[in-house]
Amino acid sequence: MLIIDKEVNINTDYLNLSFYGEIETIELNKLIQLKNLKHLNISSSDLFDKHLIFIGQLETLELLDLDLTEITDNGLRNLNSLKRLRELRLKDNPQLTNDCIEFLSDIEQLELIHIENTSITKTGLIKLLTQKEPKSVILGSEFDNEIDELLKNY
Repeated sequence: MLIIDKEVNINTDYLNLSFYGEIETIELNKLIQLKNLKHLNISSSDLFDKHLIFIGQLETLELLDLDLTEITDNGLRNLNSLKRLRELRLKDNPQLTNDCIEFLSDIEQLELIHIENTSITKTGLIKLLTQKEPKSVILGSEFDNEIDELLKNY
């Protein structure tokens, strides 16, 4: 099967779709045919909220890499139906703010969240840690001076 000019085995469990340029929704719709897909890397792409509607239908996903994309807080609500998603990478998305915490908290089985270089503040992080209790949160250096306080609140 051809997805965004890449030959993809229909039984693959990993797919890297990182690229620049407009993503046609018809291309993302093809992802639904990949019944064994567990890891989707679509980082460093012109990926917008409208695309997350299709990604939110990939029921087998366990790891989703959305680093350096154009998604917003509100777009993350489309991922709530991913019942197997354990790891979500959101690094280098400075447009993501504390407003996305409620959507992240709704992804019940999420174990690891990467939020380095987002606009999520200490307040948002504390809210996430108290509502979600993920096993791991990867932070950026912007939190270096606040680790002790964060650990007290957690």
